Amino acid sequence: MIQYGMDGKDLLYVMSRLKGVEEKAPRVIKNALNHTAKKARKELAAGAQASYTVKSGGFNSRMKVKNATMRNPAAVIWVKDRTLTIGRFHTSVPKSGGKADIVGAGLKPLTLPLGGSRKKKGKAGAKKRSLKMLKAPLRSLKKPAGSNKEEGKSAKAFKRKGLIMQRETGERYPVKVLRSVSVPKMMEKVYKGERGIRGALEPVLGKTLYEEVETEIKKVIE
Repeated sequence: MIQYGMDGKDLLYVMSRLKGVEEKAPRVIKNALNHTAKKARKELAAGAQASYTVKSGGFNSRMKVKNATMRNPAAVIWVKDRTLTIGRFHTSVPKSGGKADIVGAGLKPLTLPLGGSRKKKGKAGAKKRSLKMLKAPLRSLKKPAGSNKEEGKSAKAFKRKGLIMQRETGERYPVKVLRSVSVPKMMEKVYKGERGIRGALEPVLGKTLYEEVETEIKKVIE
């Protein structure tokens, strides 16, 4: 969630600029916040697509804007989604095994060692091992139960019904659909400048809000 709002000091500033028509200050603030929120959603999507190899479709549907009102001067951008399947990013799945590139660092093999002992943690069951060959987090796969007979072997990724999967053991089943980073996590990193090629968006959008306020004030007084 990303929220932009204005407090009492901001209201007093706007009212001081609207001499004679101070009653229009709440409308000025509401419009400025809503225009900023719409621009923020667009900038966040553009930043994510510049920083990750994720396919463009579906970003706006995952980001909802709750507009500010004159009674509630705060605009909110809600970003909701589960982790995206690997197929939403740059991938290659030849017979020799699938590869993925999440952040534009080049294709890396999607392989995971099979077998080996597992450590139990209370009732949680098998300890999970993450796929470390990628530059972005992947959902971990459970190590198979049983002995170490599959030690040294690895599971290659393959594609079925449009999804990239891996077997959890040396048997045909069970299989796991591979997933990577979620849209909310991508937006968070872009917003903070951790992956945004243009730096953090937080101060940029703060400046945008100020500019929108000035624009709305001019509409009233000119």
